[in-house]
Amino acid sequence: MKHLIYTLLTATCAISALNSCSTDEIDTFSGGAQVYFERVAGSGTADSLTYSFAVQPAGLTRDIVEIPIVVTGQAVDYDRKVNVEVDPTLTTATEGREYSLQPVVIPAGAFRTTLNVEINRTPSIAEKEMYITFRILPSEGLEIDVNPTWIDYKLKINDILTRPARWVYECQPYFGVYSQVKYRFIIDTLGIWDFPDSGENAIPRAQMYFYQDKMKSALAKWTQENGPMRDENGNVISF
Repeated sequence: MKHLIYTLLTATCAISALNSCSTDEIDTFSGGAQVYFERVAGSGTADSLTYSFAVQPAGLTRDIVEIPIVVTGQAVDYDRKVNVEVDPTLTTATEGREYSLQPVVIPAGAFRTTLNVEINRTPSIAEKEMYITFRILPSEGLEIDVNPTWIDYKLKINDILTRPARWVYECQPYFGVYSQVKYRFIIDTLGIWDFPDSGENAIPRAQMYFYQDKMKSALAKWTQENGPMRDENGNVISF
């Protein structure tokens, strides 16, 4: 996660004491506590998230997506409400149909919380991916004097099997070029659909090579029984 670095100027710059003193060298934010959507270092999808019902059990009709929010500054002994709005100009999903929101509160003494978005499996998201763009606004005791990109977050929802945002980095070295048929075969064979290479749930490289070998074996068996497996574009699948 990118960390905000605060430099506190605690003494008056005196020309007699210092050869030079420039406030341009000081990285500060005005005001007190700052609130923003959490960012994960090295993540190409740090400002967005895609949720697909296509990789979930068929009986699942709704779910909760938790989007992390953090606050800087000193802890306080009372709850603080985070003001989150939906930008209608950058949103295609309909509140009350594809999604609904819960109030966002930072509990007393805490430095983080989550924006909980309830999403519904509707026929419309099986035809076209929809998205919701959230924006944090200032509220009592919470400012947004941070990088402007940190206060926006896009949630994309669909019921269509789509390429993971970080396929090129996390999957392609082991599974090759993406296709829907290949991805579905991976999910059906391994029983998993997410292959993070960083964070607390990161999959070790050795495990990824094990998955690669398992997919090669599964494909060989399938080919022996059915002939070459082809993707939606007519290309022969390989691992």
